[in-house]
Amino acid sequence: MAKLNTNSKRKELKRILDSKIRSSSIELDKRLQSISGNIELALLNKEEKIKKLIYAIDCKFPPSTSIRGLYDGISTIVFDTAYALYLLNNNSALIVELHGILERFCINALRDILPIDDVSKSIISELLDKKTLKDIAKHFETLSVWTSDDVEFSYELTKLRNGIAHKNAELVSRSKLTLSDGQSRHPESIHQIMHDTECSSLIARTAELIIKASGLTRPSFIKQPRLYARYNLYSSVIGELYNLFITNPYVKRGDPFLETYINNRIAPLYIIASEKLVEHLQTYRKHILLFHESLNTDNEGRALEEYEQLKSLLGEITQVMRIDLNVDNNRREWITEPSIIDISTYLKDCKKESCNTQ
Repeated sequence: MAKLNTNSKRKELKRILDSKIRSSSIELDKRLQSISGNIELALLNKEEKIKKLIYAIDCKFPPSTSIRGLYDGISTIVFDTAYALYLLNNNSALIVELHGILERFCINALRDILPIDDVSKSIISELLDKKTLKDIAKHFETLSVWTSDDVEFSYELTKLRNGIAHKNAELVSRSKLTLSDGQSRHPESIHQIMHDTECSSLIARTAELIIKASGLTRPSFIKQPRLYARYNLYSSVIGELYNLFITNPYVKRGDPFLETYINNRIAPLYIIASEKLVEHLQTYRKHILLFHESLNTDNEGRALEEYEQLKSLLGEITQVMRIDLNVDNNRREWITEPSIIDISTYLKDCKKESCNTQ
């Protein structure tokens, strides 16, 4: 990069003087009115800026996708100030805000995932509090969370932020994230450079790195697709299995939708469960339907027999679920065995209902 000659410096200074002094009043009240007018002017163009930002976000996070859901969730919490600065065209402050959000989010992500116990968490937290985004960015590539391009963007964002915060116009002017010619040196040139920089893509790119880093905070088992699918389904259905579907709204005398509901709840397990668990679930399905049929026909004796069969079967189902999960990841207890529902009160209610209908 060639050094700036004296003539270039004079032109830069003249431009600044023209824009900041000669074209506006030095009286405080009039100057504040002028600044207020600039803010209002920026908001007059808000619809165009909103369209640009939405387009940039849609490109990174297509609507109606799971990753867009992640973006919407995170942005609701941390991006409102960034949005406000963007709409006001205060891009200098916007860059400082984006860098701060990304840095803090990444430090928190490492603080959550690295410690193995409370002692190490205290030590790591203290160490990370002294680090900056530039210090830790490379770790996210090492952990296969970011790409080398992601790390490079974080470095460029840090350089730009430092240039703005420390009034280093040369650093800002030479940033890859701006469209400047790299020739500015006066601190007051910074805001004009940033005013001319389109920042919608920078917001989207920062959000992308945050969402990638958010994957680091998930427990490791969630990153194993089969284990996650099994754990999700097993834990979501086991309560209803032990509840014998008694409290389901379809449990009305002879309601055919109960069988359909039971089929819909159990069927997805057949896809990912082990062969042994599938056999147990098929047996469970047969007995649970017989159990409810006995209740509907007021056959209390048979209902109690089926209840005992189901009680024994559910213990076996829980054990096989635990074995399935341990095959994928060696943990002691993924599934906590619930208590089976007490049907004595339910049987009394069925008797009363039967007497009332006779």
